[in-house]
Amino acid sequence: MRRALLITLALLFFAYEQWSFYTWMQQHGSVSAGLSHAWMTLRQDPMVFMAWNDMGIFTALVLTWLWRDLRRSGRSMLWWPATLLMGCPPLLVYLSNRTENAAGSTD
Repeated sequence: MRRALLITLALLFFAYEQWSFYTWMQQHGSVSAGLSHAWMTLRQDPMVFMAWNDMGIFTALVLTWLWRDLRRSGRSMLWWPATLLMGCPPLLVYLSNRTENAAGSTD
């Protein structure tokens, strides 16, 4: 049940990411125009800047945990760049494939 739920969430989140990117490209016309708009928004809105900082710290923590978990379990290190580049979907798939024994252990 847990595995099916995590896989479903990964697929839904991946579809949401694709839709968001498509919509973003429709609004801005090019990646450079979209990034320029994002940079302007970050500079003008302190709350958006704070949220990006928070997401950056959280991402660093998750990637650090994932690196340590991959090394400890001996699983493929390809999960790390996949998560770095694609975000939550590969992480959710990775979590769905963890054994119950590994999920209950603490470092």
